[in-house]
Amino acid sequence: MPDIMKRNIILSFLPLFLFLGSLSRAQNSLQYYLNAAYSNNPSMKESVNNIKIKNLDKSLNKAEYILPQVNLTANYLFVPYFNNDKIVTTNPESNAIGYDASITNGGLYSAQINVTKNLFTGEVVDAYNNQADLQIKSNEYNYELAKHNLEKSIVDQYINCWQAQELYRLSGLTADTLEQQLHITENLMLSGLVKQSDYLLLKVEFDNQRLAALQALNSVKSNMYELNVLAGIKDTSIVYLDKLSLNKIDLKGSSKFFNQYENDSLLILSQQNVFETKYYPLLNVFFNAGLNAVEFKDIQRKFGLSAGLNFSLPIYDGNQKSITWQQSQINLNTIHSNKANQEILIKSKIKESASQVEYYFSLLQSISSQLNDYYKVMLLVHSELMHGQLSMIDYITIVKNYLDFKKNEISSSAAYQQAVNQFNYWNW
Repeated sequence: MPDIMKRNIILSFLPLFLFLGSLSRAQNSLQYYLNAAYSNNPSMKESVNNIKIKNLDKSLNKAEYILPQVNLTANYLFVPYFNNDKIVTTNPESNAIGYDASITNGGLYSAQINVTKNLFTGEVVDAYNNQADLQIKSNEYNYELAKHNLEKSIVDQYINCWQAQELYRLSGLTADTLEQQLHITENLMLSGLVKQSDYLLLKVEFDNQRLAALQALNSVKSNMYELNVLAGIKDTSIVYLDKLSLNKIDLKGSSKFFNQYENDSLLILSQQNVFETKYYPLLNVFFNAGLNAVEFKDIQRKFGLSAGLNFSLPIYDGNQKSITWQQSQINLNTIHSNKANQEILIKSKIKESASQVEYYFSLLQSISSQLNDYYKVMLLVHSELMHGQLSMIDYITIVKNYLDFKKNEISSSAAYQQAVNQFNYWNW
């Protein structure tokens, strides 16, 4: 082979070698991507913020129904009279023109501090706080579910990245091996020990593996970018990923997928309880102190105070309580139906994923056994090729078969880990 051709082959593989080197230097674990995803996921952040909001709602309930309400009011009403000795008075003459004094009192000067406090509102506050607590639990469940879904997506994509990485490494190492074999075959061809057609066949296969390595590299980049997006990572560098070894997790106790149905049922009942608080008798005490006068004369003597009680009790509102109770029962029936369907789905998914785990486990064992035998064959045929006892076509065919076995092993290993991840997802 001419020197310039050798140099072109080496230069064409230089980016691949550099990439393999970078994979060995930089490394991220699965936990690195999970931690990043936990910190960056918007759904989880939203649930945390909603929990904070609902805790503040409980403080609002206390402020509205338990704590006294204090406010300052000030009013000035100007009511002039025309065709009268005094423009402002509480006793206008008969010929005066203006509003009726019995309506306006001639004006108003008022500046008061008012205090109002609801009494006997403990049950109302309990109803609202119970609703807030259930809403907090709902958001806590949403947080855990978002985390669970995110973990599955991250693990699945991590496995996809590992698979693409291993296929790339296999193609790169195969191309490297064939390149060495190509140099040996070239020397044998120049010595008349190997036919030129054998050399060209080997060169074609080397070029095919080089192209496969470039395609695999593109797949690695694409999968790595997607993993970074899922984790909310801006870094676009390509790193080496370790092989995962997931174990099946058997479900202990009831499934967490059903927690939300129970909480939703309690929320509907709490909403009904909150609605029914409008039928409780309302009693509040009020107190005010300050200035209250209808004319400016002797206004310094018009400071005083007052106190009293307000009471109200709903009598009839068109049977709204009965109507909302019927709506609540319909919603509860819907939740019960959805839960029953979810139970069927989860049982089916667990059975399906368990079957997939068993299938890929058996498949991997079979492939591993065949690879061990095929590796021994590879050692023998390489020796036979060097001694001219095997044609190049047969050698390349055997190499291709071995590569197919290796690729199948990598793909099956990835599929097995994803099946375990799927099984663990439904056993939650």
